[in-house]
Amino acid sequence: MPTADRLWQTVLAFATFGLLVLVARQFHLESQTFFQVLLLAWVGFPIAALAPKHWSLAIFAVLSLASVGLVFGIGAGAWLVAIGAALMAICHLPIAFRWRVALVVAVALGLAATRVGLVPIDVPGGVWPILGAMFMFRLALYLYSIRHRDAPIGIAHAVGYFFMLPNVCFPLFPVVDYKTFAKGHRDGDLSAIHLIGLRWVARGMVQLLIYRYVYFNIVIDPAEVVTLGQLLRYVLATYFLYLRVSGQFHVIAGLLHLYGFRLPETHHLYYLASSFTDLWRRINIYWKDFMMKLVYYPSFFRLRKLGDRRAVVLATIPVFVVTWILHSYQWFWLRGEYPVTATDTLFWGILAVLVIVATLREMNPARRARARATGWQLERAAATLGTFVGIAVLWSLWSAESVASWLDLWKAAGNASGRDLAWLLGLAVGFGALAGWPWGLRSLTTAPAAPMPTAALIRSLGSQAAAAGLLLIVGAEWTLSRVPPGAADAIRTLGESRLNRQDAGLQQLGYYEHLDNINRFNTQLWQTRAPRDGGGAENLSGTAAHRARTDWLLQDLRPGAAVTFLGKKLTVNEWGMRDRPYTRSKPAGTLRVALLGPSDVLGWGVNDGETFEALAESALNQLDPAKPVEILNFAVHGYSVTQQLAMLRDRVWSFEPDVVIVVSHFQMERGVMGDYLAKISLKRIEVPEPAISSALAAAGITPAMTLEMRKRRLTVQVDTVLARTFQLLHQEIVSRGALPLVLGLHPRGPSIDTSGFVPAAAKAAGFPILDLSDTMQHLTDDEIVSADPNSGDSHPNARGHALLASRFLTGLASWNPALFGRGAQASVASPNDTKPKGVSP
Repeated sequence: MPTADRLWQTVLAFATFGLLVLVARQFHLESQTFFQVLLLAWVGFPIAALAPKHWSLAIFAVLSLASVGLVFGIGAGAWLVAIGAALMAICHLPIAFRWRVALVVAVALGLAATRVGLVPIDVPGGVWPILGAMFMFRLALYLYSIRHRDAPIGIAHAVGYFFMLPNVCFPLFPVVDYKTFAKGHRDGDLSAIHLIGLRWVARGMVQLLIYRYVYFNIVIDPAEVVTLGQLLRYVLATYFLYLRVSGQFHVIAGLLHLYGFRLPETHHLYYLASSFTDLWRRINIYWKDFMMKLVYYPSFFRLRKLGDRRAVVLATIPVFVVTWILHSYQWFWLRGEYPVTATDTLFWGILAVLVIVATLREMNPARRARARATGWQLERAAATLGTFVGIAVLWSLWSAESVASWLDLWKAAGNASGRDLAWLLGLAVGFGALAGWPWGLRSLTTAPAAPMPTAALIRSLGSQAAAAGLLLIVGAEWTLSRVPPGAADAIRTLGESRLNRQDAGLQQLGYYEHLDNINRFNTQLWQTRAPRDGGGAENLSGTAAHRARTDWLLQDLRPGAAVTFLGKKLTVNEWGMRDRPYTRSKPAGTLRVALLGPSDVLGWGVNDGETFEALAESALNQLDPAKPVEILNFAVHGYSVTQQLAMLRDRVWSFEPDVVIVVSHFQMERGVMGDYLAKISLKRIEVPEPAISSALAAAGITPAMTLEMRKRRLTVQVDTVLARTFQLLHQEIVSRGALPLVLGLHPRGPSIDTSGFVPAAAKAAGFPILDLSDTMQHLTDDEIVSADPNSGDSHPNARGHALLASRFLTGLASWNPALFGRGAQASVASPNDTKPKGVSP
């Protein structure tokens, strides 16, 4: 039976853990599945904490398996458990060890073939990233322990190790050593281990919140980098995106501590490393230990006869070669492709050289003595600043589209203002002042053998509870309503588990022609590409409904196609519209509306007949059948306003519309336009508009430039092209006797300024604007295609389209009561939240 002290300490830890669960819920940290698993871990914590040691391990194993069912359901979860059980069983077959290893390798190759579709086994796509995270590296460590018999082996140990809570919701997971996992279970005072776990969970959550701030407020598209200040911002933001991985690993290691597993720290103040060897010791410590155990030490001791210095150099080289190969191998399980690029090769090759040089320098006794010195040191500050700058620059190379585009990026350094130089100097001085102190490696995992007094635990837990309580207060709506709007908006971004403006633009394009160029540590974006269950294709450009073109439309819908997309039926009529059949000639007495736009208008992830334009058309005709209305949906995923102009000329006019509605995402439109201009430049497509073709010519683009380089060169031309496009659209619509209107939409996510350049350009061209972006911003989780905020898919689902249709009709009635006044009486949905802002003159 637990003692009274043990019981009270568990209750206090349970309460503090509960506050951290509330923080995760309030700020929507990571995905909805993470919160569910975190809740499961919280409920199971006191049961495991108060149980005897051998039972607590079994409880952890059961909870780990339960998390698989909770996240994947019975079908996909059964696949994951069955494949994992087979791999575990192979490790224990009564055959020679080398044959077991060979069999594991053979099965892994077979699974890899299945992953890329070469073997026709219907394993749900979402299983592969998690299966890889659980088994691709842990199998090697598990087999190592079996071979060397250095840790206890049992069913509970194996199940808990491979299906480790909370692995099921983290495709990136620290490489936990089996020996440390098995032997470190409850090998110290349990309350002290729990305290370490709570500290790390809290620290990880803070890092995830900082990552959110960086992601939403600092990250910049490389195509926008044209000055030294923007270059500095881009390089820093790219490196700081790693905070998400670091934060996740802290949360994971902390949760394992809460179940009694005393593991080492995963990361330790890696931004303050004083050399590249020091960085290697501090960043992703579990990976470093994995490489040291399986690659470095075996190589070093075989080579030691050549002398220590040579052995260090020769043993370090395979460490980085294997690291390079295995990181791509890890990416294969995440994405189904094995990327080996020039930027990859250069990153790991340069880092290997820097680590070797730093290691050889550290072998000097005098240098080691200076490194151990206490107090602030200028030499240490300079070394830490140099290391930070070096790895940040290297990280930007690793994240670049290509070496050529990365080199082109640095031309922006020559465009420096006094303000840029002041920022650079200020950041260097401030960082140096901090970096000069001895931020040495220290372990927080040493748990005292003697039981921790309850009073001491209360004092220690108090700071954790206070920090969690402060975060809850800061993020509360009561607080947000009482602070300045700017501060409130910044705090709200901390609770946004969505895509930022740049990545939302990519997502809204509806297709990823350059998936390899997604920053591998921009996990917010690449996780949106993880396959989801539910049937149907994930990428419309990979279906029969998509048609590539060689003119300035770039793409459109294939007439007569019928596909299943995101589990929904998508049918294209004979004219290439995602809509019901229409006659080309306008029926007498009919009001015909042409609706242009991107994927929100197309109807991404909803069935035929569920788009807001179809619902609005039906509602108008039900209200007054004697005055028929046809709303023709000419939308195509990823369309810029220039492509809408091309569509207008390609086919819209043949349908004799009375009203033409152009749809823009306003603040995202510049990014979409830049992407469009870069693509037509890359594909050498002629644009039959002098203003656009002259903008392309003025950018100074050469044939060897990559897509990213072209986007950067064309950035200064985007506004000119947008303004001219709106002018051409308005002139052409009015000259044909139709009524022009711009409809403003924006995916749910970061708040936007709808008074920016794009709506101003539309107004200047003469367009009235119906702004429904506020409606889109307030869509709830059950009104978008994916209920998982981490998926990044913010397109409205059927319920969202119904709400949008109601707002659309109300806005049309406000804009032109003579034509659409009955729309104010329509009842497509029964919303009780915000109304559209109305029509600006």
